Amino acid sequence: MTVRAFLLTFLFVLTAAAQEKGSWVTGKATAYGTDIAKMQADAVKRARADALNQAGIVVSASSFRVQSESNTAMNDYYSQFTEATSRGIITQERNIAVSDPVRVTGSSKGTDKVFQVTAELEAYVVIPEGTTDPAYTVTVKTSRTSYRESEPVLLEITASKDSYITIVNVKNDSIQVPLPNVLLKENAAKAKKSFLFPNGFELYLTVDEGEKSGTEEFIIIATREPVPVMQRENGAIIGGELVLPKLTMTELSQWLASIPLHQRCIAHTVLTVVK
Repeated sequence: MTVRAFLLTFLFVLTAAAQEKGSWVTGKATAYGTDIAKMQADAVKRARADALNQAGIVVSASSFRVQSESNTAMNDYYSQFTEATSRGIITQERNIAVSDPVRVTGSSKGTDKVFQVTAELEAYVVIPEGTTDPAYTVTVKTSRTSYRESEPVLLEITASKDSYITIVNVKNDSIQVPLPNVLLKENAAKAKKSFLFPNGFELYLTVDEGEKSGTEEFIIIATREPVPVMQRENGAIIGGELVLPKLTMTELSQWLASIPLHQRCIAHTVLTVVK
């Protein structure tokens, strides 16, 4: 994702209250493949998903799907985040261990070597109190689901009640918050009225170097009250583009856990970008 002529930095504020109502559980998972770095990242994400399952949080299928070692479909952690937040959120992690890769197949000539890695972690899962407001919803629309790098993206967001909109962008393991930001602080949306982002500048998706295509996810979080993710404004515009700081999923979860269920709702969309 590239935002032209804008800038953002944040300081996340830890919400201790959200951490007092959960429990520690252990998640473990295995990933297979030939790209070791990707396998390690996937294994950790699956371990997080397993931790949610161990805490009794069952998440239905979503846009991104990966295969577990038992060949059972399991969601990518980021995609299932939008569904799991009403039932449980991982707000802390510790003792994250990822094994060295072990070769499992690929002995015949011309066959790629396949490796496996196993990840294990302890996750603090908070079960939110209260219930969601069924009358409080938010939707996000785009003109299409696939874009070229040169084509700007426009998100049309509609909330059922007066809201404040936070937009989270997820690409690979990178999480950024393009709205609100240091130059665009106004994120109030009127009930049942279209809220367009961006407004006054352009938003582009990007393909990683060496790749022909990729995907980016946008998580839309509507809240009844303004609840900023960041408190300090820093950053720099480099080459006419807004350089966004990185946010961890744990930090995002901790922030979300501080907002009562009836005061928030979430939507998301996954977009494809090609060269």
